[in-house]
Amino acid sequence: MNNFQGDKRSQIPAILQLAFRPFFLLSACYGIWLLTRWSLTLMGVWPWHSDIALFSWHAHEFQFGFAIAVVLGFLLTASQTWTGQPGIKGRPLLTIVALWLIARIGMNLNSGGLWFSLIGDTGLLLISAGVLLRMVVKSKNYKNLVFVPLLTIFLALHLGQLYAMSIENSALSTQLGYATSWWFVLLISLIGSRVIPFFISRATSASIPGEPLAFTLVTQLLILAIFIQTLLNYSLGLEVLLGFSLCAHLYRLYRWHHRQIWANPMLWSLWLSYAFLPLALITLLSGSSYSNALHLINVGFIASMIMAFTCRVSLGHTGREIATSRLILLAFICMIGAALSRGLLLVWLDTYSQLIMSVAAMLWLIALVSFVINYLPILTGPRPDGRPG
Repeated sequence: MNNFQGDKRSQIPAILQLAFRPFFLLSACYGIWLLTRWSLTLMGVWPWHSDIALFSWHAHEFQFGFAIAVVLGFLLTASQTWTGQPGIKGRPLLTIVALWLIARIGMNLNSGGLWFSLIGDTGLLLISAGVLLRMVVKSKNYKNLVFVPLLTIFLALHLGQLYAMSIENSALSTQLGYATSWWFVLLISLIGSRVIPFFISRATSASIPGEPLAFTLVTQLLILAIFIQTLLNYSLGLEVLLGFSLCAHLYRLYRWHHRQIWANPMLWSLWLSYAFLPLALITLLSGSSYSNALHLINVGFIASMIMAFTCRVSLGHTGREIATSRLILLAFICMIGAALSRGLLLVWLDTYSQLIMSVAAMLWLIALVSFVINYLPILTGPRPDGRPG
C-alpha cells in the first residue's frame, strides 16, 4: 500500500486521512440506527409518520445509507493502491461525508427527506465517481475504470427510487430496490473475485491462482443479465440464468476453499458470506419467496460481507496485525446467524415471523455494536507505526 508520506497527511485528523475511516464507522453507526428504528416501528412502539413509505425508506436507506458508504469507503481507499495516486482526504473527504450525512438526516425527517437525499446522495455519488475517474485517468490504470460506470448505475437506481417514492408507487419502488440489490451483488462479487483469494493466499500461504478473465466476464455478465431481468420485471429464461450463475459461484467457492480458513475467522467470515449468494440462488430456483431470497442476499451476502470486509480492511490499512478479537468473533457469528434467521428460518417457521425477524435484528445489532466498540479507536486514531493513512 502506498502511504504518500510527503502529502502532509500528518496534519490531517486521523479519521480524515483515508475514506474508509469515516465511512466504515458511520455506516456501522447508521446501521444500528436503522435496525433500531425499523424494529421498533414493526413492533408498533414507534409509529411511522414520514411522508416516505416505510418499506421504501427501509430498502433505500439500507442500500444508499448503510451499504453504499462501505462501498465508497473501500473504493476511494483501494483506488490509491490501484492507481498510485493520493486518495481523497482532509476537507474534500469531509465534504463528501457531509453530503452523506445531509441525506441521512433528511431521510429520517417526517417530511422533505427526498430533497435532502436528492442533493446529498446525488452529490456524493457524482463526486466519488469523479474522484475515481480522475485517479484512473491520471494513472492510466484503465482496468479499474469499470468502477466509474458501476457507480453511475448506482446513481441512476438511487434517482429511480426517489422518483418512485415521490409518486408513491410502492410496486416500482420495490422493483427498483430488488434491482439495486443485484447491482450490489455485481459489484461485491467483482471485488470479491479479486481480493478474497488474495486474502486467503496471504494468510494460509496457499497458492490460489487468479481466475481466468473469461470466467470472470461470464460470471459477472450472468449477474448483469439477472439485474436487467429484475429491473425490467421480465422473467423469460430467468431460471437458466440463475442456474448457470449458481454453478459459477459454487465453483468460485470451491477454488477459494482451503482447510486452514476454518482456523481463521477473518477468512471463514469472508468465505461463508460469499456462500450466501449461491444459497440465495438455490432459494430462488426452489420457488421460495423472492423476499426471503433477497434477504439472504441483503443480510447474508451484502451485510455479512461488509462486516467481514470492513474488519479485515480496517486492520490492514491502519498497519495492524490481521487478528480477530473476541468481540469481532461474536460479530461474525451474529451476522451469520441474522442472515440464516431472516433468510431461511423464516421460511420454515413462518408462523413465528415476528419473533424470528426480531431475533435476526437483535443479532445484527449485536454485530454492529461489537464492531463500533472494537474499531472506534482504530478508525479514529493514528496508525501505530506513525505513518499517515
